[in-house]
Amino acid sequence: MRRALVPLLLVLVLAGGLVYQLWYLPTRFAVDIGSGMLAKQMCSCIFVAGRDVEDCRADQFESMDPIQVEVEQRVRAFVPGFGERFAVYREGFGCTLE
Repeated sequence: MRRALVPLLLVLVLAGGLVYQLWYLPTRFAVDIGSGMLAKQMCSCIFVAGRDVEDCRADQFESMDPIQVEVEQRVRAFVPGFGERFAVYREGFGCTLE
């Protein structure tokens, strides 16, 4: 019985590695780019253009819908479990990613 578990564990480890390499890493990379773009655009829309959050959010691509946004002193765009990016407004410089 113990000998039967070794190949099964090996297959599970390899499958987990494949999922990590082929799904999780590319998804995390895409989330990082998308959340950075959304944070910067929302920051500029809110703090530079002076529009409200809902109005700015309505201008974004539908593909950005899974990315959540929080606005306080800066804009946080994130997907729980994958990553987040921050954009901050600085007088004279506009919005920049942190």
